Amino acid sequence: MNYQNELNENQFLAVSTASQHVRVIAGAGSGKTRVLTYRIAYLIGERQVLPSKILAITFTNKVAGEMKSRILKMIPEAQKELTIRTFHSFAANFLRREISVLGFPSTFTILDEEDQTKLIKDIAVSLGFKRGDKIVSSALSYIGIKKQLGLYPDEIKIVKPAFEDEKTCLEIYQIYEEEKYKNFCLDFDDLLLQTNNILENYPDIRKKWQNRIDHILIDEFQDTNDIEYKMINFLKTPATNLYVVGDPDQTIYTWRGANQNIILELEKRYPEVETIVLDRNYRSSQAILTAANKLIAHNKLRVAKNLYTKQQGGEVVNVHSSPSGRLEADYVAREIAKLKTYGTYSYNDIAILYRSNYLTMDFEAALTRYQIPYKIFGGLKFYQRREIKDILAYFHLIVNTKDNVSFTRIMNVPRRGLGETSELLLKQEADANNQSLYEYVRDVNSKDSALPNRVLNGLKTMVTNIEIARNEIAKNEEVFSKILEDMIWSLGYQEFILKEEDGEDRLDNIKALFEDIRHFLSSNPESTFDEYLHNVSLLSAQDELIDGDYVTLMTVHTAKGLEYPVVFVVRFNQGIFPNMRALNEGGFLALEEERRLAYVAMTRAKNKLFLTLAADYSYVLQGNLAPSQFLKESGHEVLVTRDNIFKSGPREVAPRPTFFHDGDHLSFEDDVPKSPRKSVIEEVHNDIKVWHIGDIVIHKTLGRGIVTALEGDDIITVNFDEHGEKSILGTHPSVSKGGHVA
Repeated sequence: MNYQNELNENQFLAVSTASQHVRVIAGAGSGKTRVLTYRIAYLIGERQVLPSKILAITFTNKVAGEMKSRILKMIPEAQKELTIRTFHSFAANFLRREISVLGFPSTFTILDEEDQTKLIKDIAVSLGFKRGDKIVSSALSYIGIKKQLGLYPDEIKIVKPAFEDEKTCLEIYQIYEEEKYKNFCLDFDDLLLQTNNILENYPDIRKKWQNRIDHILIDEFQDTNDIEYKMINFLKTPATNLYVVGDPDQTIYTWRGANQNIILELEKRYPEVETIVLDRNYRSSQAILTAANKLIAHNKLRVAKNLYTKQQGGEVVNVHSSPSGRLEADYVAREIAKLKTYGTYSYNDIAILYRSNYLTMDFEAALTRYQIPYKIFGGLKFYQRREIKDILAYFHLIVNTKDNVSFTRIMNVPRRGLGETSELLLKQEADANNQSLYEYVRDVNSKDSALPNRVLNGLKTMVTNIEIARNEIAKNEEVFSKILEDMIWSLGYQEFILKEEDGEDRLDNIKALFEDIRHFLSSNPESTFDEYLHNVSLLSAQDELIDGDYVTLMTVHTAKGLEYPVVFVVRFNQGIFPNMRALNEGGFLALEEERRLAYVAMTRAKNKLFLTLAADYSYVLQGNLAPSQFLKESGHEVLVTRDNIFKSGPREVAPRPTFFHDGDHLSFEDDVPKSPRKSVIEEVHNDIKVWHIGDIVIHKTLGRGIVTALEGDDIITVNFDEHGEKSILGTHPSVSKGGHVA
């Protein structure tokens, strides 16, 4: 292969360098995945490095799969030996081979966030709290923070509590760890921490893995955290080659532990490190890049670069301010409809990006009005749906009979007559026999249990079906997808789910799961069933992306690494983007991260970039919305005043879309001459155009009052003489103005 013909000058330098330690600063859209892919192919094809000696770490399973597919097209013989994984996937694979030294079986269960939350709620209840009490969220946050620091309960000493409930949180953390150990379960943080535990404390295992690896390559290195970096250093010897690719300007995960200093200060650890900058962009127009470059130049903590493109043309960045959030959403929906109707864009060419999930409501409503199909990613993922979680719980019990979390989830799904009394009794009897719930049901005789016979028989039938499936899978005589399907249907789950109103849809999800298993088997013919379960447990929000013609809605965090021909970055308002809470908690460093996040959002766009904002009152921020400071920093000015919001008169309601046909031409209502038309629903309101603080209000029911605040959407706060302060609609026909207080 002629690499020089395939790559630009800096890309080729990054692919072919002979340096032992390499830092590639890869700007957005500069072809970093291409460089990393070609680097691996170059090592194998030109340097004769054995594929088995290479460990590549990527940010998502999706990217890992894409990279491996590209490499295998160039070097098919690397199929079985090449390792490309995420940190968590690598750790899960490592532990499956080495965790026996900690007294765990290789078939341990990985708890996801829902499982973790349920377990902590159960612990809280056992301590006398309610499942909805604040202590649950406090404990979850406490455990997450401590694990980011690499601290387990026995390593935490509280001299003076940092907050009121810290001692209780630590007690919950302690019980949580005991329960996990008893159930042979690990959470996501444990995967990294226990991998480091083994590498640090078992020299023979560490040396064995170090001898396997000559080259470590890491993608998205700017988002590496201290625990992940520690793992890399355990796997490295002085002779190991380290090759990292990342962009400090795209560090957006410090809130979950990413340490930007690792990539910025790599030369302190490796003074001879070679740094190569990729600044030619292959994704976006120059207008988009110019705006992004101006924005990110305001950051201090970065490696300087200025993205450029050789592509000709490109549209200016479109900035649009609307009087209200609903009208902003309507503008976005109308523009999308036009792009679809008039342009060459499909819905799946378009993404709506936002800073926080709570912002989607207005946009979902507007897209629905315009009959525009859309999907939200980063919310409830496929593998988090109730019926899928049920099926996976059954699967976990096939490989881990100690897993009380999974057993508790499905012991009464389908219904087996268990009530709270029976469930408590079952747990007491199992504990008394020092067995897991599954093992106790499997081994107990009915005469030795106080459980009602019909309950115990129902549970034994369930366990028997699982045992049959385990034995069949162990024989390895047929693909396990068919065995699993037979087990689930024999348990009566199909009949159970079809009784629900949306049963057909849920059944389709289950069938899609079995299709996923079959696809996994065909793509990984030598993989085992527990490898499939680990793979499912480690999927991210981006891995949920599927083909289809729909507009994509997601947070900017979820959009990291993706690109779209058309991008709308919405609610680009101060306090929302940048996020007020982040700024209040993190100051200068938080502002830099928010700016990086905006930079990531802007550089997702290839051809068209829309920055939209609203100018009304925000109940979340408790104030009037102003343009984001990032607009001015990126070279854009927007003049929005509060008077502009109210001078239009009655509250504006996002209009329903109207289309006009002229032969084969489809026009929008605002593209054709207007003629007076009656509204289907006639709005009734008074004739008051503007309210000011100090205006006297006369209300037919509440009497006289004085305006004390203007809240937006024509809502005014009034202090009534006899009824106190109330928020009312200033355009309501019951309201009139009685002058102004001097």
